[in-house]
Amino acid sequence: MDSNNQNWESQYEFQKKYSSIECFFSKFHIGTILNNCGIRKLKGASPLTIMTSIFSLAFTGKNFFRGIVKNDEKPFGKDAAYEFLKSPVYNWRKVILMLGFQIFSFMNKLTGESRENVLIFDETPMDKSRSKKVELLAKVYDHAQNKFIKGFRMLTVCWSDGSSLIPLDFAILSSRNKKNRIQGIEKKLDKRTCGYKRR
Repeated sequence: MDSNNQNWESQYEFQKKYSSIECFFSKFHIGTILNNCGIRKLKGASPLTIMTSIFSLAFTGKNFFRGIVKNDEKPFGKDAAYEFLKSPVYNWRKVILMLGFQIFSFMNKLTGESRENVLIFDETPMDKSRSKKVELLAKVYDHAQNKFIKGFRMLTVCWSDGSSLIPLDFAILSSRNKKNRIQGIEKKLDKRTCGYKRR
């Protein structure tokens, strides 16, 4: 009896969180943003369905493996999720910028004119010491540890009003020095795609 109650409660909590995510996606027109950024359905599940499922992982306490790969209740398979995330055709920078602007426009109406707005530029090292065959993997300098690490530099641009923070753009940077690069660029990439241009 107790296990049935626990299952029901966990399902109820999941549904509450999932409906809140769907409400957020609807309010900020995520489907339209995806479409404007060239992220459209070709076959199988819609990009919005896949995006909602992946986005919900952060709020349900599940990782990608448990929430997507091993979850048979999803209307799409793991291959569809992997293809969705790694497609070089999709303009993810534009998605983040458009969504950031939508959220900023909404929040700006709620704050007073006296509150100062700032742009924050942050560069953080991404340690990938266990990786070997990641594209453009390099030795980058970590200023906090005063040493070179194997990984990338993550450059992020955010808007803030002192109490809220909205990411607007990001770039995962390799080393400019080819001697410091452990892996090269993917050779099969179409040079017309967003993914290639970002490299």
